[in-house]
Amino acid sequence: MGEKIGRMENRKLGMATGMTAYTLWGLLGLFWKLLSVVPALDTLAYRIIWSLVVIVIVVTFQKNWGQTVKIVIELIKNRKIYWIILSAYLITINWFIYIYMVTHNQATEASLGYYIMPLMNVAIAVFFLHEKLSRSKLIALVLVLMGVSILTIQTGTLPITTLLMAGSFCLYGLIKKQVQLPATVSITLETLFVAPVAIIYLLISPHVMTQNGTEVTVLLIVSGIITVIPLLLFAVATKNTDFITLGFIQYLNPTIQLLTAIFFMGETFDMHKAIVFAFIWLGILVFVFGNILTYHKARN
Repeated sequence: MGEKIGRMENRKLGMATGMTAYTLWGLLGLFWKLLSVVPALDTLAYRIIWSLVVIVIVVTFQKNWGQTVKIVIELIKNRKIYWIILSAYLITINWFIYIYMVTHNQATEASLGYYIMPLMNVAIAVFFLHEKLSRSKLIALVLVLMGVSILTIQTGTLPITTLLMAGSFCLYGLIKKQVQLPATVSITLETLFVAPVAIIYLLISPHVMTQNGTEVTVLLIVSGIITVIPLLLFAVATKNTDFITLGFIQYLNPTIQLLTAIFFMGETFDMHKAIVFAFIWLGILVFVFGNILTYHKARN
């Protein structure tokens, strides 16, 4: 009985932390919009530096440096450290594209990227992990491709930034799946590997952190906290929540992004965009429904 109650409590914790993490990620667009006066590359560099400061404080508070050093030595021995370095730069690319899109009035397109992302994960799993493609996933992928094709025809160009943002995170997730690390260790290493580049860039950049006033300076410092907290919450969620539940919760992020883009950032959502999103949403419905059927079959 006690074991069952413990599982229920863990599930509640997983649900709560998962929903909080995805909600915070969904609201991040509003935060980056406040930093529109700062060049996107500078914002990214400050985000990396202050994220490193925050995670160093967290690891020190947890007295976790011994475990971190041991894991790094093991990664070097089995040559998996190169994958961690690659993952660090992939997540950095994802961060930069998202910041750039939000600060250049493309938050709607950014939300589209996060809607596409789960289905892009399926495509990557098929090509790189040789997983079988079910009928529902195939239909979902076709619908998403139709949506992207319509967007390409409407704009006259392929939505490169949207696809790059989704693709960089998908490849990042693929590496994380192959080389699994504790959350604090993973964040520490990822920020540590890109921090030197961020520091060099800030040293040669004409922008100064304090030049736009106290409010912007404080926001740049806070960017480290708002980066690390959702990642730590998500790590707790993945340990205490089943895959199907997280599969539902993940759509909170792009939905909140889309709503904030329309109602708080003044971006338009015309008929052309509605048609594109309709195909994407239909693909997601098919994808989710297929996952539910697979989940129930597995349980039975």
